[in-house]
Amino acid sequence: MKLRWNVLGAVVLGLGLAGCGVTVGAACTSDQECGDMGFCITTANTPGGSCSESCFPGKDDTCPSGSTCVSKGAREDVSACFIKCTTNADCRSGYQCISNFRGSAFPVCAAPDPATP
Repeated sequence: MKLRWNVLGAVVLGLGLAGCGVTVGAACTSDQECGDMGFCITTANTPGGSCSESCFPGKDDTCPSGSTCVSKGAREDVSACFIKCTTNADCRSGYQCISNFRGSAFPVCAAPDPATP
């Protein structure tokens, strides 16, 4: 009986921890708002902040479903996951669906680079 409760406890704990992940593209002001594996990007391209996580450029399977890895997405030396989109309607307020954002293979939700009107 004790083993059964230990297994049940482990399953419940595992399900609880699964909810601690990052929601890529969610508004944020600090890393703590972005889950255990996430961080908050607060640049000119992310008005209101944007939760993300680190990834490997060219390997979209390192990002959550519905997002893509953007090289230099967070900083010059940090790649980050951004929400994929097809139109501006797919993006939250203040963001646009931008093709080739920092060399991304897919259009992503972001604010334009200041050098790109």
